[in-house]
Amino acid sequence: MQHGIKRKQWTKELLRHKREEDKKKIETYRALVEQMLQFRDNNNYSVEAMRLTTKVLDINPEFNTAWNYRRDIITNIGNLIDEKFWQDELKFTMIQLKRFPKVYWIWNHRVWILNNIPINQLKMWQGELIVVNALLEMDARNFHGWHYRRVVISNIEKLTKNSLNKQEFEYVTSKINKNISNYSAWHQRVQLITNMLSNDQIADKYDFMNKEIEYITNAIFTDAEDQSVWFYIIWMIKFPIVKELLGQDGYSKFLKELRENAEMINMDELEFSGKDNFWCLKIILEIDMIQNSFDNLTDRSVFKGYLEKLIKLDPLRQNRYKYLLSKLS
Repeated sequence: MQHGIKRKQWTKELLRHKREEDKKKIETYRALVEQMLQFRDNNNYSVEAMRLTTKVLDINPEFNTAWNYRRDIITNIGNLIDEKFWQDELKFTMIQLKRFPKVYWIWNHRVWILNNIPINQLKMWQGELIVVNALLEMDARNFHGWHYRRVVISNIEKLTKNSLNKQEFEYVTSKINKNISNYSAWHQRVQLITNMLSNDQIADKYDFMNKEIEYITNAIFTDAEDQSVWFYIIWMIKFPIVKELLGQDGYSKFLKELRENAEMINMDELEFSGKDNFWCLKIILEIDMIQNSFDNLTDRSVFKGYLEKLIKLDPLRQNRYKYLLSKLS
């Protein structure tokens, strides 16, 4: 039993039958692809060719050649198609997205439709924002969904000549509040803050940054094991404008308190599980490297101890830690 579903018992007969069925499906698919490629090579842009791409993509939506050919067909029969055709094409991509939400070529084709559909562009993109809201409700961490949202927002902003950064920041915050592990939402937060600061869209930048520090502090105490928060914090402590807005004293205070919090969380982890928190050690290392040069480290033995622990806890980056250790010698 797994998740309440009884696993199917595969007898020799069932396995033989399945292999036969799979063989038939593969043969059918190969025949469809061969016919489609012949049509394409013969510059066949008929309705029949369009139906053929539908059959191929229903089986394999990752076949980008089929999507490219489909767009060529639509472009060539453009004078024969009406609004219903475009709406049906949007429905077709939505069906595929529900089955395969992480296939880039489906998202790409949908953007192409919206850029070429001869209907009120603003209305279409605003409608698409409702669609992407629903998709992210289904899977809030879908990277492709978040990327697509940026495309949708960008087109709405272009057509209205109004920035949606503040509304998007509120949206992203709500998604993180629902699920702190939403890496895509944290990544989007980075983009939005950068854009809002660059475009002077934050009235009191100092107050905003202090609220952001409070927000991430709450986040690490909520779930100290979640890497999404720590990735965001590493960006924040290295982002030059943070230091600029807080001033030298404010920035030093921020790093000092963050380091103390990381040490506190790590001590709790040690007491509870007997293991160091990898991310706490990593952030302490990053802060020490920002605050001190190797020649001015106040306690080289402590720093050395962190590096030795990270070599074991983070083997993928062990060469970096070993290099830093060698500089301490």
